[in-house]
Amino acid sequence: GAAPGTAPDSFKATHFGSFVRQLNLYGFQKVLGCVGAAVPGDAGGWLHFRNANFRRDRPDLLLHIKRLTRANRQRLAAGLEV
Repeated sequence: GAAPGTAPDSFKATHFGSFVRQLNLYGFQKVLGCVGAAVPGDAGGWLHFRNANFRRDRPDLLLHIKRLTRANRQRLAAGLEV
């Protein structure tokens, strides 16, 4: 949830690290050098993450987003499908 006085779609700093870890577990990667501001003059800015299977125009690709568990990482390293 959002902290009092913040936008409802924002995260507390204490929870943001957990949110980023979850993004990484599902194969999302931070887009380096892509930082924007929510509003002009906003010091916080935005971080951008991407996943090739997360596209607005391709909901069918969502089926390929899997949580990267230890077993799934071993399958990927062996060249197997997850």
